[in-house]
Amino acid sequence: SRFPTHLRTHGMLVRPEHHSDLSIVRSPCPGLNSLANHDICPRSGKGYTIPILVDCLKRGLNVGADFALVVGTAGIGSNPSPLTSGLYFDLDMLDRHDFLIEHDASLSRADASTGNNYSFNQTIWDTVLDYYTGMEDATIPVASKARFNRVKTEAARDPNFSYSPVQFILSYGETALYLSTMGDPITGVAPLEYVRSLFEEERLPYELGWQPPKTTTTLASLGAMALKLNAASGEQVPEGVILGEKSLRAVLIGLNAATGEIENNAVYGLAKLTGALGSLTG
Repeated sequence: SRFPTHLRTHGMLVRPEHHSDLSIVRSPCPGLNSLANHDICPRSGKGYTIPILVDCLKRGLNVGADFALVVGTAGIGSNPSPLTSGLYFDLDMLDRHDFLIEHDASLSRADASTGNNYSFNQTIWDTVLDYYTGMEDATIPVASKARFNRVKTEAARDPNFSYSPVQFILSYGETALYLSTMGDPITGVAPLEYVRSLFEEERLPYELGWQPPKTTTTLASLGAMALKLNAASGEQVPEGVILGEKSLRAVLIGLNAATGEIENNAVYGLAKLTGALGSLTG
């Protein structure tokens, strides 16, 4: 088990060394960790089902059920035995390398080859913050450059660097998600202090004045922002891939984003059970 940066006790976030419950687990995702630390998603980090995720993403971040359904399906796919243990996942299962959620060139975690792809890494996060020097808000153009720098940095120094079209798409989705939930799902402008709270402390910055955006973050809005991020970076799109809502949805349910063919049989099979497969035509 691993501790989160902070845990919530009696309405306050306290450091994990002040907590005696060793059964609490967390993930490589600061958003899910923050929701758990505030007890919006299950605080234990365990037993996340589709209905639980749909509810807590909506209540905590105003993220729509369409995204929760497909990302929850991907999360369940990280469970080593989802069919026998139940259609759920624990947050620490999301460490599984290159299994949709976790990927190299994270904004705040080291690559899997280092042996720790789950703990917040200040040195890596500082390379993202460097791009925001002198700024009060995170924006699409600057966030895009910071993201692409992480890709180029790890590609140059990690001999085991992995960056397939799946990671390409989800990496853009990840940046779009933090800009949307800490700021605005349409403009992509987010106060930098809110973003830092999310990543550095894994807390939702209520005390700084943040509230969940009034506009719901959906697969469509994330796909549209991913397109803007890519345009701002100048990074070449993998052959056959059309970046946007459909490609984001496809990779999260086990399909090849370029061909539409089944790429991950396990996740595709789960998508049939969770209803995520039907979302392709929804």
